[in-house]
Amino acid sequence: MDPRTAFAAALVQLRRRLPELSDEMLARRASSAPLPSGRRVTVNARRVGEWLHGRSVPRDFEQVAALVRAMETAAGGVAAGREPGRPVEAWRRLWRAAREHRTAAAAPVSPPAPAGPVPALVVGRPPSDAASLRVRPAPTTKIDEALRDQAVRQVLLTGPGGAGKTQLAAAAFHRARAGGGLFAWVPASSRQSVLTAYARVWRAIANGALDGSTFGTDGHGHEEETQADLLMAWLRAADRRWLIVLDDVEDPAELDGLWPTGERGRTIVTTRRRDAMMIRPSVRVVPVGMFDPAESVAYLRSRLSLDPVVGPPEPADAELAALAAALGHFPLALSQAAAFLIDTGMDVSAYRRLVEDDRERLADLFPPSSPADGHDRTVATTWRLAAGRAAALAPPGTVMPMLQLAAVLAPTGTPEPVLMSAAACEWIGGSRRDALLALRALHRLSLLDHHQGVVVMHALVQRAVREAVAPTVVPQLARAAADALDEAWAAADGEPALAAAVYDGVAAVRRAVGDHLFDGGMHPVLRRVAEYLAAVGRSAAARDAAEDLLRQARSRHGERHRDVVFLQTQVARALGDLGDPTGAYELLVPLRRQAERLLGPHDPDTLEVRLHEARQQFEVGAAQNALRDMLSVAEVAGAVLGDDHGLTLHARRYVALCRGLSGDPAGARTGLAELAEDLCERLGPRHPETLQALSDSGRWIGETGDPHGAVATYESAVEGFTAVLGPLHHETLAARHNLAYWRGLAGRLDLAVDELAVAAEDAERALGRRHPTTVTFRTNLAYWRGMAGDPVRGRAELAALKELVDDIVGPAHPRALRVRQHLAELRHREGDRAGAVEELTATVAAMGEIQGAEHARTREAAELLSRWTTAESSPATPHTAPSRTARRPR
Repeated sequence: MDPRTAFAAALVQLRRRLPELSDEMLARRASSAPLPSGRRVTVNARRVGEWLHGRSVPRDFEQVAALVRAMETAAGGVAAGREPGRPVEAWRRLWRAAREHRTAAAAPVSPPAPAGPVPALVVGRPPSDAASLRVRPAPTTKIDEALRDQAVRQVLLTGPGGAGKTQLAAAAFHRARAGGGLFAWVPASSRQSVLTAYARVWRAIANGALDGSTFGTDGHGHEEETQADLLMAWLRAADRRWLIVLDDVEDPAELDGLWPTGERGRTIVTTRRRDAMMIRPSVRVVPVGMFDPAESVAYLRSRLSLDPVVGPPEPADAELAALAAALGHFPLALSQAAAFLIDTGMDVSAYRRLVEDDRERLADLFPPSSPADGHDRTVATTWRLAAGRAAALAPPGTVMPMLQLAAVLAPTGTPEPVLMSAAACEWIGGSRRDALLALRALHRLSLLDHHQGVVVMHALVQRAVREAVAPTVVPQLARAAADALDEAWAAADGEPALAAAVYDGVAAVRRAVGDHLFDGGMHPVLRRVAEYLAAVGRSAAARDAAEDLLRQARSRHGERHRDVVFLQTQVARALGDLGDPTGAYELLVPLRRQAERLLGPHDPDTLEVRLHEARQQFEVGAAQNALRDMLSVAEVAGAVLGDDHGLTLHARRYVALCRGLSGDPAGARTGLAELAEDLCERLGPRHPETLQALSDSGRWIGETGDPHGAVATYESAVEGFTAVLGPLHHETLAARHNLAYWRGLAGRLDLAVDELAVAAEDAERALGRRHPTTVTFRTNLAYWRGMAGDPVRGRAELAALKELVDDIVGPAHPRALRVRQHLAELRHREGDRAGAVEELTATVAAMGEIQGAEHARTREAAELLSRWTTAESSPATPHTAPSRTARRPR
């Protein structure tokens, strides 16, 4: 018994113990039960049948383990505590032997032929093998498995033009010929080409070329249509193997009545099309996409090594990998690139730099004079035929505008709401239904992928489409794309995944047609960029984005323009978020005066400047002045913009925070509770703004003497943020930090340490080791570890982190001063009270010099020092409130 049969027999033996259970039920149980490793794997019911009948062998042993475990459990083996019939390693040996036997045997890819030698008749000419033809294991295995499957009659290779479908079909065609029978290669771009090829096949059969049997005059006595009908009839009744390849089907509707059928045969179809009419129960779809990175490098290495002029030193793998990545691992592009490099003798790195330069045109990078291996079209032109076909499948005039719009958006994925927005519909000149039909038409022709509400388009195809857009149309296209993104972003409020995808889309539009987004003033969508980055905790990226936009705005509109004022405000805000509130305040004071002169005191952009000016006063410790100015901003914003405007709501939030830091925690608590109630009514309880107001109120609930209430509030905020934004979002991480901090203040030091340890790991994974939020988590973890009973370890860890803090934010930053205070507290807890007093005295002096004597942190540290020096406090209880650096208010 061969290993493959032995493996199937072992499965069947176990399967017979469960006659009452269907394969579908077994597959469902195997998929739902975790393996000992904790992983779950997906097991398909149809695949179970194939394994039991020996038609295929699982690629992954974990599927075998899951199925065997499910059958033994159902039969009572595992559930009853008995040892399984076969140990896991025995099953692994059976499976491995079957897999190796399947690979080595190179079993025929068609049903078994009749006994005795069977002649082979080959009609038609498959394309020659490409130079440096690559074996692509994944699609090759799927094709061979499909051709062996008795339930499959047609294998559909679908994918974009230039992906290598024809080469895969040709390789399968040659592998199958060894078993004898009829093999026909049929060009299928039109009905006439198919009829001509079918007629040729029939004439060969009728004249006895297959087995010597003739059919009188039937081979030549009919027109091509009749000969094709005769071939169809012969295929249905044939008693021997046959394989028909229909290459490059352009329009499946044209082949009505010409699809080969018959029990003894199989058909392979290559096409860009993914129409519903081509997908039937007897059809196995094999998507053919891009090379993987290893295949790309291997192809380039092999192809370039064939050039006798190319000698050592050969290009390094890193250079080839970089070129392959720049080409998006597109097989056609890789082939043309290799041909161009051979023809021109250009260095790989130099060519890659040209590819990455959007000023270069694809027609020059992939010229017809250096054709792709085995392909008669170029990267710059291969999409045009498909676009023409797609245009016939959607309302007139909608497909090309939709293709152009998708071509300037993010290649990695554009949310469907962008391409079906009112702005997008206006651009294509149709309705939402028309937009959907245009997207589906482009999907059916493999010009883009439209799955589960996301549209993905290869970057090189995008570039080719953009280069075909008339220069006079580009400004309108840029505006349409920006309008569509702005509309979708406004609707993404409270949907972080959608907002992130739209942000990527804005970045793509800026790269493609960004200069036109400043025509007549900066497009409104660009105002969202720095604000979005600041909101997700990427303060440095927010500063860089605002400065980049500011340079463009100044070059286009000069210094006295509202966009310049707005962007300067964003730069100052980011500067404050990065730990320099004094520098931010110094920028905002003259900017506010300029805005009042240029725009007027009640203009929204002027009020934005005033809000951030007051906020930076709040950050540097001038809480009373900040409260006064913020109250004024809130009053004017409410009167001019309305109570529901975002700026008004933000001003109310800062008013409450300023009250707390001015010595009125009860006022802060009340103000934030009222704001949270209003936001809950307007936006809902799970909106991020509502959750942020709830989280902000937690501190002041604790500061008014209710630490347990603070913990409960933060628990609610963490639960809400996790559900809405995810556990690793910046807002969620900040709330988790503050929850742990207040657990410590509420007396649960053990829980505080455990939660901070997990949160610190998550922050490092999500934000990076040197991100200010991560550093804050790690420093507070060390502090609480010391306060929880191990001051020596906590102080050692905190001292080691101090160098990192000083390096990232500087020794004069509030975070650095906070670390110095915590080091003094842990020293006090170790028992070195004199040393702690000396250390805290120096820290308080530095705080007063840098932050001012009235800053809340300075007052807090001074009060702690006073208690130490008068011996009024016990070292067992920390005297610090949560660090606001873990969540800097907007």
